[in-house]
Amino acid sequence: MLKSFNYPLIAVVFILIIGTAAIGILRLDIDTDVVRSLPSDQSVISDALEIFTNHPIHDQIAVDITLDKDDPNILIECGELVEQKLRASGLFAEVGINEVSKLLPDLALHIVTNLPIMFSQEELEQEVTPRLGKEFIQQRLNELLLKLSSLEGIGQSTFMAADPLGLMEPVMAKMALLAPSTESRIYKGQLLSADNRHLLVTARPRTAGTDTASAQQISALLATIAKDLDHKYTPGEINVTLTPVGAYRAALDNERIIRHDVQLALLLSTAGIGLLLFFAFPRPLLGIFALLPAFAGTAAALFVFSLFHHSISIMVLGFGGAIISITVDHGIAYLLFLDRPQETKGKEASREVYAVGILTVLTTIGAFLILCFSGFPIFVQLGQFTALGVLFSFLFVHSIFPRLTPSLPPAQKRSLPLQGLVDRLYRTGPIGAGSAVALACVLLFFAHPQFNVSLESMNTVSSETLAADQMFSSVWGNMGKRIFLMVRGDSMDEIQQKNDIILQKINADRKADILQSAFVPSMIFPGTLRTRDNLTAWKQFWSRDKIAKLQKELETSGAALGFAPHAFDQFLGVLQSPLQATASLIPSRYYQLMGISEKKGSLVQFITLSPGEKYNSQNFIDRYGQDAKIFDSPFFSAQLANILFTTFTTILGIIAVSIAVLLFVFFLSWQLTLITLLPPLFSYICTLGTMKLIGHPLDIPSLMLSIIILGMGIDYSIFFVKAHQRYRNPDHPAFQLVRMAVFMAATSTLIGFGVLCFAEHSLLRSIGITSLLGIGYSLLGAFLLLPPMLQAFFFEEKRTVTEQSLSQLILARYRLMEAYPKMFARFKLKFDPIFDDLAALLAEYKADIKIILDIGCGYGVPGCWCLEYFPQAKIIAMDPDPERVRVAALAMGERGTILQDGAPNLPALARPADLVLLLDMLHYLDDETMMTLFTNCFQALAPGGIVVIRYAIQPETSRSSSWLLEDYRIKFSGSKPWYRSSERMAGLMTEAGLVVETNMVSPGNSELVWMIGRAEKDDTTNK
Repeated sequence: MLKSFNYPLIAVVFILIIGTAAIGILRLDIDTDVVRSLPSDQSVISDALEIFTNHPIHDQIAVDITLDKDDPNILIECGELVEQKLRASGLFAEVGINEVSKLLPDLALHIVTNLPIMFSQEELEQEVTPRLGKEFIQQRLNELLLKLSSLEGIGQSTFMAADPLGLMEPVMAKMALLAPSTESRIYKGQLLSADNRHLLVTARPRTAGTDTASAQQISALLATIAKDLDHKYTPGEINVTLTPVGAYRAALDNERIIRHDVQLALLLSTAGIGLLLFFAFPRPLLGIFALLPAFAGTAAALFVFSLFHHSISIMVLGFGGAIISITVDHGIAYLLFLDRPQETKGKEASREVYAVGILTVLTTIGAFLILCFSGFPIFVQLGQFTALGVLFSFLFVHSIFPRLTPSLPPAQKRSLPLQGLVDRLYRTGPIGAGSAVALACVLLFFAHPQFNVSLESMNTVSSETLAADQMFSSVWGNMGKRIFLMVRGDSMDEIQQKNDIILQKINADRKADILQSAFVPSMIFPGTLRTRDNLTAWKQFWSRDKIAKLQKELETSGAALGFAPHAFDQFLGVLQSPLQATASLIPSRYYQLMGISEKKGSLVQFITLSPGEKYNSQNFIDRYGQDAKIFDSPFFSAQLANILFTTFTTILGIIAVSIAVLLFVFFLSWQLTLITLLPPLFSYICTLGTMKLIGHPLDIPSLMLSIIILGMGIDYSIFFVKAHQRYRNPDHPAFQLVRMAVFMAATSTLIGFGVLCFAEHSLLRSIGITSLLGIGYSLLGAFLLLPPMLQAFFFEEKRTVTEQSLSQLILARYRLMEAYPKMFARFKLKFDPIFDDLAALLAEYKADIKIILDIGCGYGVPGCWCLEYFPQAKIIAMDPDPERVRVAALAMGERGTILQDGAPNLPALARPADLVLLLDMLHYLDDETMMTLFTNCFQALAPGGIVVIRYAIQPETSRSSSWLLEDYRIKFSGSKPWYRSSERMAGLMTEAGLVVETNMVSPGNSELVWMIGRAEKDDTTNK
């Protein structure tokens, strides 16, 4: 066997595989951000993705420092230590809220200075009017006096003079929604929880949160800081716990989990498939070579993919093990046909595999390419990458493999229990089919899909990260319950104008209990529109009587408490002569506090809202969608589910129709098309029912794989239907190999996908479960449902109706064949005048012809005509093309013997022939070969037997397109056409001993000539 391999070519192939794979991997960046796989052509999705990308919290990390006792000062000390080490690391652009907290006094001063434009008319009535009562004023002045007499009053005199009523307080209170929790407080520049046991430190990394290299550095840094805190405080019996959260943890978890799962999948699938191949072949080592096309296809796919893309999702690479199992199918089939008890040539094995497998390749590639229309970048990549892998693997099998193993000597006899198991499974008959139908009927009651398309199904984090997120939400609030608006503008003036419009809508919605709370920067920095309206409301609110009454109460109550007579003149002056309506732009130092950032030359602002009791997502989107981009988590999930369901059901419908049409085109039989589609239907019913029983919902990977399962699962049906068409007898040795190839291909695929069931990552695990069920049930349906149905179908089709025309009888012989020979026979009967001519030429010989010899029979249509025209005759035919020999043998049935050979050779005959047919093949032969052929024909004929010849001549005038096409085809193949005149042809026949009885141009085609030569020879001497 070792001498059968082309070792230099094998070495070149291995070098190319390694080289192309290396180049492809080096050219491609590995993308670990799974969220980018969401479709961006839907506004709900695109808005969410843009908010994910631009929101400051997206890349921000937060560190919860937990103390086991109530001691704010130690918490502050820990927080300052953590912030110091974070800054010193150089990994962060910003650390802590200290800079933000320093802005609050300036912001309060801005509010006090601009009180006339801080309140709308409604807010003046609701928030200012209660502060004008006598009791409130007295209480307020008492509080101010207490502050002045304590340390808290240092630096507060400015605020007391400008705002004795504390009108800035309700304005500042509106900013509470900016904090993670409404119960948190700022103490000494740090954010503490209500129970004084938690402190929050925030930091913004210099790189994206999904940058795994930076994430690893951040993780290591925080681990070091935690050890330092333990070392410092544990001796004092103080337990300090650091709990970091942020995108960096999810990125690290996803990369670690996926890398582990990918390595495990590649290792287990390769080992499992290799072991399977080892025990399935007569020569076990040969089976390992079935992996070669898979590796070659995957390497070539990586290289070609890198020419059109700069990155590839790590999830697509995670499909590597599955890709190997998918593309190994044709390698298995090829080697099974090569590793046989007789010497086999590589081209012969390739021809058999190509004949039964080409349709499976088309459906598989089509199924994956359909994913390009899903709108999901990760699925587009998966579809392209896998389709390329399958295509290149198929090309490798049929172009490189026959050169690696030109021929293989006979295999030694070896017991193959797996072959026996496969054969028994295929022969379960009605019992197996009935069991499959019963199983489908039971599972049909449970086949109600439940969808779960949350983003959690596309990302997996460790239990530690999940626990950290839950703890953080319980202490600092759940951000997932809030609504986020993103406003973009080219200038701050544009941003503030949009804020005014949004705030107007928000105020109306708060009244209607649609929204519970919100903070919009226009509440503190109103734009031109709101500034004008607020100032007008201020002037209308502060009437002379109201100002006079307030002034009197302030002077009276203030004097009683010891305030100077003119202590509140600054405030009263603002009431009497408010500033003009001039809106001020938000200073850049407040950008971070107001949720504003600069992105690519424009300004982006985020507004956070809390929904109310009457909140409706769709109505809110319709109302605010023109002014801002919106992220509403529940609505986003619902819309994502709807988009996914619509997208994938549409794609599934399209591919199902496409496959059905493709099957019909290849089979030209609606019955065979329906039979082929039954196993995938069985698989869908059983898969959905089983998933419901095991509690596994249809998530994003499951929806995606529904398409792939149809494209791949139907392959097994196609193999069996094509094998029945090609070999008819299930006991045919080649049919046994097809069964084995299907079982091996399916089992290898199940191994490739099945190992993913053990993956830690939820997406890969879902892929494994769904694929294992879908492909497994497809295989089961093909083995149990198809055999009895195909056997019954082909047996039923063998029955013929007696009262039929000659053409109908001939077409019936081709009815169960592939589309090409079937259509060839139909068109030849319809458009070729050969049959009318033969009927006229052979009418007088009808009773004499019993043995027919057809040289160059092609697909056997004229031979079948002879069998129908001469009911008692038998035919011996030959053709050099093995495929035509196969078709002719099936068409002619038991009355025909078809051999693979070419002129001038003739088969040995048990008795002389009465009729020799030489139809449309003499222009391939030179004079010497043709003379030998005529001589051999004369010797093969019985006394009085005839040779019927139809040959092409070279027209002197115009030539038909069919003549030109045939002439070009012969020359293109490197041969030479031999055209002869009637005189030349008659002379050669006479020289061979034949008596020319007929020499005529075909009535239906002037480019064709008929000749009949009789063998006039002695009955005893055969001369």
